Amino acid sequence: MKVPQIVYTGNLYPHKNISILIEAVERLKINLKIICARSVFEKRLPKSKYVEFLGKLTDQEVIEVYKKSQAFVFPSLIEGFGLPGLEAMAVGLPVIAANASCLPEIYGDAALYFDPYDVNDLVEKIKSAITNDNLKKDLIKKGLAQVKKYSWAKMASQTWEIYQSVLKK
Repeated sequence: MKVPQIVYTGNLYPHKNISILIEAVERLKINLKIICARSVFEKRLPKSKYVEFLGKLTDQEVIEVYKKSQAFVFPSLIEGFGLPGLEAMAVGLPVIAANASCLPEIYGDAALYFDPYDVNDLVEKIKSAITNDNLKKDLIKKGLAQVKKYSWAKMASQTWEIYQSVLKK
């Protein structure tokens, strides 16, 4: 049987909490692909035979990695928005995210949340997402709906409206 694969996209700064993700894949003995253009902090992370750092990829290469993965995991403790999870949802990948910062607000009920300080919780959530077909289908369906709430055009329009209202005062 092929070893399951999960994916993380983003930088490796300490607040991204990648160490807990590496510990979880070690326990589960599954593969983790990390897509990261800047690997300055890679040396600080625990070593694992289950982790592969892919570096910077083209958009098409990212999509190919996503298609081969069973879930996207976003363990970040602090985020400004959480775009990588939405990108994963947009291509039909279930998202497992830290119950931290703005992530629950942005992802709504379209992600499976875990305590970002509890590796056991993360292990259980990953297991559920990759083995429970009903949960996986539900997360994919909700994720595809969630990303429709966000668009650059909508953001630009709302920003324009705010500027107009401020200028009228």
